[in-house]
Amino acid sequence: MVVRLRDVAAAAGVSDATVSLALAGNPRISTATSARVIAAANQLGYRPNSAARALRTESTKSLGLIVSDVANPFFAELAGTIERQAAHEGYSLILCNSDEDVARQDDYLLNLLAGSQVDGVLLVPTASTTPGLRALAASGAKIVLLDRPITVSGTGAVAESLRTVPIVSSDPRQALADAAELLARLGHRRVGVVAPPLATPLGRDRRGQIRDALVSAGFRSRDIVVEEGDFRQESGYRAAEALLASGNPTVIIAADGPMGVGALKALRAHGIRVPHDMSVICFDDAPWFDLFDPPLSAIAQPIEELARAAIAAVLAQREGNPVLAAHPPCTFISRSSCGVPAG
Repeated sequence: MVVRLRDVAAAAGVSDATVSLALAGNPRISTATSARVIAAANQLGYRPNSAARALRTESTKSLGLIVSDVANPFFAELAGTIERQAAHEGYSLILCNSDEDVARQDDYLLNLLAGSQVDGVLLVPTASTTPGLRALAASGAKIVLLDRPITVSGTGAVAESLRTVPIVSSDPRQALADAAELLARLGHRRVGVVAPPLATPLGRDRRGQIRDALVSAGFRSRDIVVEEGDFRQESGYRAAEALLASGNPTVIIAADGPMGVGALKALRAHGIRVPHDMSVICFDDAPWFDLFDPPLSAIAQPIEELARAAIAAVLAQREGNPVLAAHPPCTFISRSSCGVPAG
């Protein structure tokens, strides 16, 4: 049986993060707690990982990438592009899929990536600050956040370290302004939004960006109805049904690809034609969006630029050079899914 870090944590009666720090010899952990953790690890036969030391002192010419859902076409394409960019720089890539699961994400952070002694971690976070992310930051690991920001609370060295972690994410504001201008010109007045989870920084940011673009184009706030999804296709279906029941919109904007596909399925189930009865715009221009009937208008994220910026950021950390956040702009691609509203 494979003994995992969480098994040691349970046996010692401490958190996963405490085990990681104790086994790395972090002075923040008391002598008594460290002794208890080491005793539990020895009893269970757990092999302490050396991630913290490796990330600071050695180069394995490998990087770790944790995406939140490898089945999401955006992340699948982004992962492939990052792998090619890493190979161009002479690095191999270890790809992990957290499947929007916090525990699974932290398991990768504290075990798989740490045990593989990667030179840096590129992370699409499933939530705000987690124990695994705090432990990795405390270890001095090289971390870059992709696509999603995190909220850091509290004070202290670890919190300050997390606040300085660079983030590479796209800037959709101009693309949304272009989309909102088109919708206003076509005569739309009521908009339904399928937003990411509003408990996350990304969900709040994306909702605010969409609302700001629409209001600037002349839409009234009261005519913008938001329903929350969870990045999954099924949630897009449910959100679209809720919008149809409550907001009576003439256009739906879905804040990611799978939720957009779910919304389209809901419209089809209700006999609503696109764009004759409902216009649709979706984030993350999947390669097959132009094969839909009608082709789907999209806020396209700059995948090549994101991949280059992410690799550059983690390697700059590795070399001790200044690291800046990067926010390349999105592009609005207008296709046939937007039309004049019925009536």
